[in-house]
Amino acid sequence: MSVLTDYFAAASDSVAATAVEYVDGQPRLLDLTAEDVAAGKALYQLLPNEAARPRVEIAQSGTLVVQSKGVDPTRLARLEEILSSRSYDEVNADPRQASLIAPAEEDIDGCMVLSVTDTLRDALASLEPAAQSQAARQWANAEFSAAATDSLTMFLVALTELAQRAVVNNDRLYCYVCF
Repeated sequence: MSVLTDYFAAASDSVAATAVEYVDGQPRLLDLTAEDVAAGKALYQLLPNEAARPRVEIAQSGTLVVQSKGVDPTRLARLEEILSSRSYDEVNADPRQASLIAPAEEDIDGCMVLSVTDTLRDALASLEPAAQSQAARQWANAEFSAAATDSLTMFLVALTELAQRAVVNNDRLYCYVCF
């Protein structure tokens, strides 16, 4: 079973929660258009390896979404250690490190929204393009495998852009996880 993750920015935990909870019959925060869903399915059928690479989509709500496979927010602790002055243990002790935002714990049915720390958001927002591949290589060696470096570099490029937008808008980062 694979884990699908959609990283996004939102103004608050309550706004982020709408990624899994419907509000007044409106589309959820991260709902894609029917055309985008169809295009994604077609890509998976034609080019599954390409479809598995991280990519950026725009949800119907206008929310920028960084889609990835296998980069769940619990693995971001090591990345934060690499990018910041915080130790791995300190990152894991942060109450926003992969904290459950929605739904309520007893209502989890395959999908949830987890928080990303503000420290990681800020570190990503200030990450220079020249440093992205080195950070991805360090992260791959520590948390994945060296073979994941290219995919993680693409993920970091997209996540860095998302973090930069979040800082400008005073938003926080979140991850919608489906398993």
